[in-house]
Amino acid sequence: MKFPYSKLPSYNPNLKWIARPYIPIRIIGPKRFWEGYGLIDSGADRCLFNNKIAKDIGLDLNEENNENFAGIEGGSLKANLQKVKLQIIGMNEEITVTVGFVNSPGVAVILGQDGFFDAFRIRFEKDHGIVEITPVKK
Repeated sequence: MKFPYSKLPSYNPNLKWIARPYIPIRIIGPKRFWEGYGLIDSGADRCLFNNKIAKDIGLDLNEENNENFAGIEGGSLKANLQKVKLQIIGMNEEITVTVGFVNSPGVAVILGQDGFFDAFRIRFEKDHGIVEITPVKK
C-alpha cells in the first residue's frame, strides 16, 4: 500500500516545510483504541509513543518495565515498555509490537526498527513523495 509524504512546518517558521513519511495507524489497547498518524523512522531502534496514548487506550504504565533511550542530541528518555497491537489503517494485518511509552512533548508516535520494520517491507520514495508498505510473509 502506498502513502503520500506529509509536508509539515519546521520548528523554525523561517525554514521550508519538510515532507515526512507519516502513515495512518490504529493502536489497540486493552480497553480502547487510538487512531492518528505515526512517523516511520528508520533511525529509531524501537517504536516510541507518547504516554497520553497509553492512557487513551487503557494501559497502566508501571515502573517495572522501564528502559532508558538516548536521542540524537545525547539526551536520555525513560520509556515504559508495553506490548500493543498496531494496525495500519487501510490494511487488514494487525501486528503486536513492544512500544516504549515516554513522557515527552517531542514524541507523538515514532515507528522504529524493532517490531515495525520486522513486520513490513518499507520502501521510501521521497523523490516521488510516497512510502510503500507491504506486509512481510512469515
